[in-house]
Amino acid sequence: MHRSFREIVKILDKKGSLIHIKKEVNSKFEMSAIMKKLEQEGKAFMFENINGSHYKAVGGIFTSMDRYGLIFNEDASENFTYDQAGQKVQQGISNPIPYIQIDTGPITENILINDDINLLDLPVPTFFELDTGPFITAAVGIFKKPGGEINVGFYRCLIVDKKHILINASGLSDLRKSYNWHRENNKEMKVAMVLGAPPALLMAAASKSPEHISELDVAGGMIGDGVKVVLGPKTGLPIPVDAEMVIETVVDLDNMVENTLGEFGAQYGTETAPMCEVTSILKRNDAMFYTLMAGRAKEHNNLGYLTVYGMSEMLKEKIKEVFSFVTDVVVHFDTKIGPLMHLVIAIKKSSDLQPEEVIKETFNINMGFFNLSWMAKRVIIVDDDVDPSNMDDVEWATWTRMGRAEKVYLFSDFITWEVDRAALSDKTSLRVGIDATKDMEQVDDLVRPVVPGIDNINLDDYID
Repeated sequence: MHRSFREIVKILDKKGSLIHIKKEVNSKFEMSAIMKKLEQEGKAFMFENINGSHYKAVGGIFTSMDRYGLIFNEDASENFTYDQAGQKVQQGISNPIPYIQIDTGPITENILINDDINLLDLPVPTFFELDTGPFITAAVGIFKKPGGEINVGFYRCLIVDKKHILINASGLSDLRKSYNWHRENNKEMKVAMVLGAPPALLMAAASKSPEHISELDVAGGMIGDGVKVVLGPKTGLPIPVDAEMVIETVVDLDNMVENTLGEFGAQYGTETAPMCEVTSILKRNDAMFYTLMAGRAKEHNNLGYLTVYGMSEMLKEKIKEVFSFVTDVVVHFDTKIGPLMHLVIAIKKSSDLQPEEVIKETFNINMGFFNLSWMAKRVIIVDDDVDPSNMDDVEWATWTRMGRAEKVYLFSDFITWEVDRAALSDKTSLRVGIDATKDMEQVDDLVRPVVPGIDNINLDDYID
C-alpha cells in the first residue's frame, strides 16, 4: 500500500488539514512568514495566488512523523512513528526493486525548451533577510555517479535567472563526490531536479543508501513495486512519471558561485555551488510547486531525521560490540540543540574509568569516509536508570551526578562538518564529552526515588 504525492495532498485537503491561501502574496519573505506560522499549527498549505507566478505552491505536508502514515496506512490514518519510517527505508535498502522505464506519463504532458524555459515563473520563496535570493528547497536531484549508478538526494537550489540555477551539495553528499570526479576527469555532468516526487522517494532521498544501491530502487523496495520512470529528453536520466515538475540541467563545474541560505541549524550557511544551465522543464498540465520551509523547520527536519536513522542503528551495534556494559545508545538529531548529533549512551557501570573510555572511543568510531566526531557534537554517558531517549532525564542526570570538573571532556582539534558554522578557520570545532554517571563511591547515596508498582497501575481501574 502506498500513495502518490498528489493523492496525499488531496487527502490532507479532504481532512481539512490543507489551508488554502487565496489572498495574493509575495514570494519574497511574505510567503515564508506565512509558511512558518502555519507550520506551528501543523497545517499543510496551498498558495493559490502568488505575485508573478501562475503556479500553485504546496508544502507543510510532512510536518509530523505521523503524516508518513498517509503514504502507507490502508486507512490513510496519520499514525506512524519515527521507527516505522526508518524501518520502511531499511526495508527498501534490504530489498531494493529496480525502477521501471516506460515511454510516457503525466510528467511528459508539457516539455519546455529553449525560449519557453523561464525559472522566474516559479513561485520560489526567498526565506530569510540575508539569503542570496530565492531557493528551491524541496526538489530531489537525480544524477549518475561515476560508476553509472543512479543517485537521488536533497539539494538546495538558488534561482539565478530564467535559465540558470546553482545546485548545492554538502560535504556528506554523493553529489559533492560526483562533482569532484567529473571535474577532475573533465567529464560532462547532468542533474535533474524533481519537484513533487513520489513520497517514498522523498524518504529514500533523505536517507543514506549503500554506494551500490540507487535510492530509486530503495523507494521501489519501500512500496513493493518498481518506481515508474521516463528518460529525461535532455539528460537521459530516469524521472518519476508522476512527479509534478522536473528541471533538467547541465553543470558547469568550472563556474563555482557563492550563495547563502538560512539553514536547518538556525544559522546562515554560505556554500559554493556550480552554475547549472537549464536545458528543459517537464511538468504536468496542472503542476504544483512543492516547497519546504528552510531553516529550523518541522518538515525539513523530519526528513533529516531519516538521514541518521540507519546510522543510529549501525552506531548502536558498533558501540555495543566494543563495550559489553553499554545497555542503550540513542542519537539525538534535533535542531533545538544545533545542526550536529548528540549521543547519549547508557551503561551498567562497574568502574569510574568506563565513561571516559566510551567517550573517546565513540568520537573516533569510523563511519566509512569520516569519523563520528565529524558530525557528533556531544557524547553523554548516563547510568542505566536514566532514559537516554528523554533529554529531560539526561539533563537531570547531568546536573545531579556531575560533581567533579574532571567529568567534562573538551576536544578542540576535531575536523567538523561544514554545517557547524561555529568552526574555526582550520575547520575544527569544539566537541564535548560528559560523564553524567554516579561516581562509584556515591552509588548508594544517589539513588532515584521510585514508587513501587507504579508501572502496574491503570487509572481506569480506579476512576469511574
